[in-house]
Amino acid sequence: MASFYLLKGKKSGQTIQDVTYFSLHQYFSIYPKLTKEEYEEELSKLYEYSWIEQQDTLLRVSDKGEAQLKGYKNPLFNGWLLRGNEKVFWGRLELVVQTLSHFKNHESRFIPNQKDYFVHQFVKSYLRERDYKSDKFQQSFKSQLEHLLLHPSLGDIHRTLLIYRLSGYQISGLTWDQLATVYESSVTDMKLQFVEALHIILTNVNEVDHPDLTQLAQDIFVHNPLTQSALKTEQLLTQGYSLQEIASIRSLKVNTIEDHLIEIASANKGMSLSTFISEEDIQRVLMISTKNKTKKLKIIRDSLPELSYFQIRLALALERSV
Repeated sequence: MASFYLLKGKKSGQTIQDVTYFSLHQYFSIYPKLTKEEYEEELSKLYEYSWIEQQDTLLRVSDKGEAQLKGYKNPLFNGWLLRGNEKVFWGRLELVVQTLSHFKNHESRFIPNQKDYFVHQFVKSYLRERDYKSDKFQQSFKSQLEHLLLHPSLGDIHRTLLIYRLSGYQISGLTWDQLATVYESSVTDMKLQFVEALHIILTNVNEVDHPDLTQLAQDIFVHNPLTQSALKTEQLLTQGYSLQEIASIRSLKVNTIEDHLIEIASANKGMSLSTFISEEDIQRVLMISTKNKTKKLKIIRDSLPELSYFQIRLALALERSV
């Protein structure tokens, strides 16, 4: 279930460790509302198409799956820095478009698609700061949005999904089921394509070309990727407390504090870990990992029994070149 927790963005030590070891940052939390039923259904399809296969206790991409992947472009998710916040940006954009569309048609009363209270408050404040009833602003906003939608990183399906999900005066956005029918695909596929489209937009929106859209992206990116618990541990570390002391102060297990340190190290590659493991041992761990093409702790520790599992995990978290 590791991939399930990765997609949902579970903030556990194991999931953060997996993200770090296997460089999966872009996929973290791209589908926070993924259900186990949806996950199992999509997994079954991969089995059915023989694109994945069981190998011992692990799943691997089959030769047929590798062939299927040829020609596919790498997805442009930015999950680690967005953490599902793209839905907040979309809520703001959707409500602004719906509002401008109605006012342009001299209709001030409508039922907003967005129900989120904080989105409503943000948009109200955003519109009050602008002459949103004027043709000039409405045209400028439209031009900025059109310019962003023409970004070369977006595919035709991205543009279609973004446009068809919007609602306006006497126009309702299509549902996920309707879009899945149009593209003869699954709802899950449609949602992931949509998330990718939002990630591309948020990565490329800029103050020069899209000043008004940039404001809608305010506070969407996560500037400190650490969980709140890891942040508290980091603060105590900087004050000179040992792992054991921090565990005692916070009434947590030492293993939990170790998980926090893995998370901190993965977020700050330049931090000094000399208190826990030497630079020489870090390089030894990475050399063995590279040589054996594995990140399995037991295999590495069999070669370096003098190091603890925690030290090996720390070394792998750094991803320093050998």
